[in-house]
Amino acid sequence: MEKFEFEFPDPDKEEAKAKAPAAEADDNEFEVEVVDDTPAKDRGRKPAEPPTDVTEDELEGYSDKVKKRIQHFTRGYHDERRAKESALREREEALKLAQSIIEENKKLKSTVNQNQEALLEQAKRSADVELAQAKAQFRAAYEEGDPDKVTTAQENMTSAKLKADRVANFRLPTLQEEESPVEIKNNAPAQPQAPLDSRVAAWAQDNPWFGSDDEMTSFALGLHNKLYKQGVDLQSDEYYDAINRRMRQVFPDQFEESEPDEKPRRKPVVAPATRTAAPRKIVLTTSQQAIAKRLGLTLEQYARQVAEDMRKQNG
Repeated sequence: MEKFEFEFPDPDKEEAKAKAPAAEADDNEFEVEVVDDTPAKDRGRKPAEPPTDVTEDELEGYSDKVKKRIQHFTRGYHDERRAKESALREREEALKLAQSIIEENKKLKSTVNQNQEALLEQAKRSADVELAQAKAQFRAAYEEGDPDKVTTAQENMTSAKLKADRVANFRLPTLQEEESPVEIKNNAPAQPQAPLDSRVAAWAQDNPWFGSDDEMTSFALGLHNKLYKQGVDLQSDEYYDAINRRMRQVFPDQFEESEPDEKPRRKPVVAPATRTAAPRKIVLTTSQQAIAKRLGLTLEQYARQVAEDMRKQNG
């Protein structure tokens, strides 16, 4: 069994920490703003109903060339449908995994709290025993009338009293807890953007359909999983070129009006004013809002993580 030892607080360190809360409070205070990252032309649109399969009787009325053409499109539609359904199943499994990780994190935090409380109680008892022994030593030295022993006993008693006071006044640090459970639904609207990878963030910003269009997002995630299983480097140009090329092949209508040099409509996150200070306003997209809800996180918790990631990236 692993042995834990309680470390008595250092007075100098405690004094330094006492001066820090004001600055930390300022860093933790921020405003969260959510903006709709759905392309303007796609807002409020409902997906079209899937086409019905052509019956044999209907095919009899067409020429062989037209029959083959219709069969080719029908087969292609079902191939894409199966790929998208597979991507949706994999997405649900990923969210279930995220849920289990969050639940496990909660359990670990609870265990840490319990261990810290037990160690603190043990430290308090140890300090009380040490103080009682110091008092008994001082009483014995005083009764003997030995000045040297009295001085030593008095120093020991003073040290034990200071230690007991520090332990009595010590407060365990609080651990942040997630407030709501993860909710798994089959019609989740969005996928998370990776805030730690600047290239992923740039790609997602150049492709605003990602996270707002369920069909395209699911298909893109299916391509991602396929390339990953094939051993393609997820940071390489080959990876991004393959996804961009395939998405334009499958969804050509979605890219006809896009401009290659079009400037981003809005960045999902406002850069901090300094290299180390957290931003006073965090701008989240509706896609990030949706994934935060799926993971059972409040907007403040998600935004706080975004701010921390920005602080790390800025050094």
